[in-house]
Amino acid sequence: MTTLVPGTARPVSAAAPGPAEPLVLLPGTLCDERVWQPVVCRLLHRPVIVKPLVGESSTAAMARRLLAELPARFSLAGFSLGGIVALEMIAQAPERIARLALVDTNARPDPPANHTARRNAVERAAQLGMERYVSDKLWSVYVSGDHVADEAKRSLVAAMSAAAGLDTFRSQSELAISRADSRPRLGAIRVPTLVLCGAEDKLCTPAVHEEMAAGIPGARLVQVPRTGHFALIEDPDAVAAALRDWLDLDIPSHSDVRVKRTAS
Repeated sequence: MTTLVPGTARPVSAAAPGPAEPLVLLPGTLCDERVWQPVVCRLLHRPVIVKPLVGESSTAAMARRLLAELPARFSLAGFSLGGIVALEMIAQAPERIARLALVDTNARPDPPANHTARRNAVERAAQLGMERYVSDKLWSVYVSGDHVADEAKRSLVAAMSAAAGLDTFRSQSELAISRADSRPRLGAIRVPTLVLCGAEDKLCTPAVHEEMAAGIPGARLVQVPRTGHFALIEDPDAVAAALRDWLDLDIPSHSDVRVKRTAS
């Protein structure tokens, strides 16, 4: 198993050279490189860079900083909050990004009614502790019913939240609040784009992804059955298969693809 190193380019397998551009992966809220690990293990021969979303409190500032730190050209995949930042990055520097994958994410702005709820959630997490807050309050909306009882996955997500800590939760909540409405900018995206979600995602619904895919010329829409918001860890086989196609193939036209769930 390959261990991902945040912010570091390294080959997943040394058996064959990777593509010219590295694959940059952005985790979601309270996540680190471990959320991508099950998928990356299935992406052979790819140079990978994982960039945690820390140190900024606005999406625009985070995008600028990451662009300053990354290679001149790369493929970009963002999960959840990482997808929101990815949309900002391609808006700021479209010439830098060779391919774009948006995973369980959202192009819409954060509704003003959410702002107070997000900030209250940070205070609630401060009272309960990060790990307990995520495990007790969020887990049931993070995954599909098929995976609610999966204690290994639950422990992984809770451990990532504990490692991230309260300050990161606070700054990432501000990232989500500050995001732009990316919908008017979708039509300007001119690179092969994958829009992927769990078919049972309660946080960023399939309808949100259908809207994104319809707005991006030539985008490919993949909905992974029997998975929720954390499709990356719920069904990494299906997600990796879609990402392999995205990395290897040009996508000539929009299509709605429903991936059959593969046996683990």
